[in-house]
Amino acid sequence: MASSLLPQSPGYLPYYLIYSGVSAVLHSVACYRMEPAKSLKAFSGPARPPPTGLLARVYATKNIYTSLIRLYAAYHIANSQLYDLAACTFAGVLWLYVTELAVYKTVRMREASFPFVAAGVGLGWMLLQREWYRNM
Repeated sequence: MASSLLPQSPGYLPYYLIYSGVSAVLHSVACYRMEPAKSLKAFSGPARPPPTGLLARVYATKNIYTSLIRLYAAYHIANSQLYDLAACTFAGVLWLYVTELAVYKTVRMREASFPFVAAGVGLGWMLLQREWYRNM
């Protein structure tokens, strides 16, 4: 039964998309349910904005649509437009954390390291494997 819920396409990239999508959903729930100071802990750099409920909900909403794109792409990995859109979600996360670290100084490297690795792996993997999944 559980195997029928998993993507039926070959390769491991769909599973990584599910992992990152579910992680984003869980963080969205945390942003909605926890105190903003706890759910926005990643933004604790020297120029950190005040952790408000509005900021937490905006970040949660960004995570929800990012997760939906990744989850949908996991099950329709051969759709090139959806594949590219999912790759763009990883590029967007990298852009967010690079600018927040280097330009706005709202995060520190310690908090940004996991998003850098997770989004970097996802984007790199998707760029390297695009033709293989597209020609399925």
